[in-house]
Amino acid sequence: MTQGGRKTLVAGDTTVDLYPTNGGALAVGSRLEWHVGGTATNAARWMAALGGDVGLLTNVGDDTVGRAAARHLAAGPVDTEHVTRVDATSPLTMYVPTADGVRWEAWVAGSCYGFTPPDDPASFVAPYERVHVEGVTLPAEVNRTGVHRLVEAAVESDVRVSFDLNGRPNQWAGAESYRSALGEVLPHCDLVFAGAEDLAVAGVDPTPAGLLELLPPDATATAFVTDGAAETTAMTVVDGEVTERVTASPPAVTVATAAGAGDAFAGAVLAARDHGTADVGALAAIGNAAGAAAVTTVGPFDPDAPATAARLLRRS
Repeated sequence: MTQGGRKTLVAGDTTVDLYPTNGGALAVGSRLEWHVGGTATNAARWMAALGGDVGLLTNVGDDTVGRAAARHLAAGPVDTEHVTRVDATSPLTMYVPTADGVRWEAWVAGSCYGFTPPDDPASFVAPYERVHVEGVTLPAEVNRTGVHRLVEAAVESDVRVSFDLNGRPNQWAGAESYRSALGEVLPHCDLVFAGAEDLAVAGVDPTPAGLLELLPPDATATAFVTDGAAETTAMTVVDGEVTERVTASPPAVTVATAAGAGDAFAGAVLAARDHGTADVGALAAIGNAAGAAAVTTVGPFDPDAPATAARLLRRS
């Protein structure tokens, strides 16, 4: 769907995600199914499905799967005006079950991974009330300069900034380089999402205390720390001090794949805030319900998952 300015702009990646259909180990002749994924795309679709007003800034490849992905997104409720067709291959990722869990294989080098930065960031962000950035585009070889320019333009235009850390160990030379990059973005954010694994990549304790180490000493923000099926912590931070802290346990569900839980959490919280919900406990519960619903399906987003999230929230 293509329309004018939206309340929230989500900036980040679109990927084509492959999943083995039998849920087991890959072998010659294994069947695969593919889904449109990517952290930004997942978050934007969840936000839109829950009634949020959202546009997406991302790239899709000018190949068969990229064109199919673009058609899929254009048919949905997310504003795709700033989805850019790039003359490059689509980034592919594969969900690989292993004996000790799962891992992702990725084919990203030389692809259109990330987003195309606008020529005039100030004019670009002006119609929005919020810019939400996904951390997978923060590395220098992806969109680091573009992220900084978007964030700076947003701050100068009084547009709020939110950020999902999405730390990937294969994207960073080490914890110090990741922390340095985060230090250039987090001071400008009023809303922060972090998973325990993200914090481990940054070399801090994978707990709310670790996230506080990454925030500036005078930070004022709402922050969420998720840890899979373990409890979520939501915090209100004012001038560097935690003024409110609540925990909420995600609903128990049968997991099909773990893909997209954090993206669903962020998209649901953004949608709830868009509708005026400010209580951090309520936001944590809403995010948990969306994250739990996301893992009940193969693929990071299913059109029926928001209805599942609503049922889980009513039960909680």
